[in-house]
Amino acid sequence: MLPEPPPGWTSLQERARRTKDPEELAHIIDEMNQLLAEYEKSSEELPGKKPRRQNDRELRKKVSG
Repeated sequence: MLPEPPPGWTSLQERARRTKDPEELAHIIDEMNQLLAEYEKSSEELPGKKPRRQNDRELRKKVSG
């Protein structure tokens, strides 16, 4: 089972799907990476919980797909 997405993740996905501007998409991806980094850091503080880390290629595939 996958962990719950971090708060704000779904709205970032929607923004990424809607944008046609490559620069805006790059900005959104940066925001997504920052959000995931913060989420991973906070999850590491919980015993026994480590979210699966995804690389940029996987994230872009999810966003575009």
